[in-house]
Amino acid sequence: MRRIDGVAATELATAIEKLMELGKNKKAGIPEPAGALRTLFDLSEPQSFSHPQERQFQRSCSELPEELDRELPHDLGGLKNFGTLIKVVRSLKPSLASFAESIAALLVSPNADPEWRAVLLFQEILFGALDWKKRASEIGSDGYWREKAEREKGAKQPIYLDLALPDTNYCRVAHAKTSMLINEVLFKIKPKGNGSTTDTTFSTEDAFGEKTVLQDKFPVGPKVAELGNIKLFSVNTNEVQALQRYQLKGSQAFPVSSAHVQKMSDALLYLASEDKRGITCRAIPSALPDKRDLLIAYLEGEPEDRTALAEMFGGEAKSFSDADFEAIAHPVLEMLEGRAAVNPDLNVRLLSFCPIDKAKKQISLNRTFRVRDVIQAARGWEAGARNVPAVSVWFYAKNTKQFVLHSHTAPCPLELASVANRVWSADAKSGFSANHQRAISVSDACDVFLSDSALARQKVQFALGLLVARMRAVLIALGAAKTTRDWKLLSDTVRWQAVKAIALFGILLRGLGHHKEHFMREPITQVGRLLALADGLHQQYCKHVRKGESPSQLLGNALFNTALEQPILALARLAERLAPYQAWARTFQSNDPDAGVGLVKYFLAEIGSCTALIRLGDLPPRMSDVDKAKLLLGYLADHPKSETSEQ
Repeated sequence: MRRIDGVAATELATAIEKLMELGKNKKAGIPEPAGALRTLFDLSEPQSFSHPQERQFQRSCSELPEELDRELPHDLGGLKNFGTLIKVVRSLKPSLASFAESIAALLVSPNADPEWRAVLLFQEILFGALDWKKRASEIGSDGYWREKAEREKGAKQPIYLDLALPDTNYCRVAHAKTSMLINEVLFKIKPKGNGSTTDTTFSTEDAFGEKTVLQDKFPVGPKVAELGNIKLFSVNTNEVQALQRYQLKGSQAFPVSSAHVQKMSDALLYLASEDKRGITCRAIPSALPDKRDLLIAYLEGEPEDRTALAEMFGGEAKSFSDADFEAIAHPVLEMLEGRAAVNPDLNVRLLSFCPIDKAKKQISLNRTFRVRDVIQAARGWEAGARNVPAVSVWFYAKNTKQFVLHSHTAPCPLELASVANRVWSADAKSGFSANHQRAISVSDACDVFLSDSALARQKVQFALGLLVARMRAVLIALGAAKTTRDWKLLSDTVRWQAVKAIALFGILLRGLGHHKEHFMREPITQVGRLLALADGLHQQYCKHVRKGESPSQLLGNALFNTALEQPILALARLAERLAPYQAWARTFQSNDPDAGVGLVKYFLAEIGSCTALIRLGDLPPRMSDVDKAKLLLGYLADHPKSETSEQ
């Protein structure tokens, strides 16, 4: 770095302008910009350095060479060039200022033969980026270099020293083998610990700062069905180059006392034992397809409590008849409220173990939360699950062999990951099927559940967008099934995932400040409801006029994807196509009490009321994920006159 702020303005401007013009002209010969660079160099002065910079240089080029010369043996073998370099540096005793000036002189030496890009690089190293329009009066000033240092804070460019004329019978200093030889020599003269490097146990300071004899062998941890054997420490030090370099074998790779090892082993055996399933441990969805992770949840200082804490966080209702979050959490929250009243600072600890490969496991989640925050989050989660309209879906109960109408569930927190990480595809013959594609982690789901930070809000927004994108096809198909009552088009698994996704919509919308008391009357939600009513009227028309012959897609369902992107366009098309069905409904009469005249008139009246609530100017010009979720909820919401009819 050079200073040029003391140069006469005219002289400096001429030199900079010439250098910049040559820098832009790639057809110019190398000697021309190199000569212009030397001209600017002759006008400049050495840059001053701070005391910390000078101190760091002294440590590298004075203290370190002296220590190495003192410690290394006289016969260095393959390190002859390295030993020569140490002696040269020691004899020169360079200062930072003289060293920098020597380097700068080499960069602009007339004897040098640099290529084009090298000249431009040397220019930027010495004077910075030359921008005539913005910086001509500031280039090379103290302020210029301070601003550059702040802008590039943390950026470092190392400089390696080597011999100009090394002994060709040995490795150059700048050779990978030299580094390996240096390590070997240093470890021979400075064995680690108080004994031989081959000792398996010795007294030293462990990873927790305790002077003790290290544990060399770690006990086998619990065998967990989802993960296999969980080992406290598992690594092949012979295969890890970083450990080989520093000769860290056995317990030296993870120095810990036998007492600490025993405590960790006992804790893991206790928390992950078979009789603690659902209480302090539980299998949860993994980031890897077809794999399971292990969640551990307990009260810090009170792990012996028998309340199903792990089940509350990581539970998964696989069917409509399984207990959901509200059922699981009720006794847990009662217990937590009692404990928090006695000890307001009580914490809940969450850990998650995931498989890396067959042998190694890793902690993928490690969080601590205040009990009172967990209680508040759980109550908010329950309220969020009810932050949606009633969406009734029929399921077949195998135990009673009857269809059951189900309209509400509250997924457990980690089910956010299991639902959102499914990508659905449809096939004309086999229907919907899902593939696992991880986008939300267990940690993300915990943040959505427990935190109200700005980062958590971003994760809520991301999760909502992901659910809309991945579940829209399934939810649109569910809307059609609600009208046609052809539930066989969607398997129980698909319907159940849709029910959970609807509840998650409510939770995520509540997290973003949207409540059903308000958004169910918003124009965009009414657009969804209008499309569903159009489906209902179209279905009745087909039943009475076409003798039950239904089209492949009902009117509102066919326009729904358009509405998700351009609701105004969808409404325009709906108005054109709905007119004949409305005209039929106005004149429809029948003496048959089972003909459904009342239902037809209901759809006709509701379409009119719904249309009156939609003002085109209030519709969003561009659909956000929040708007799309509201549109879907409006489409799926129950119609009082038609949802509870028997299958």
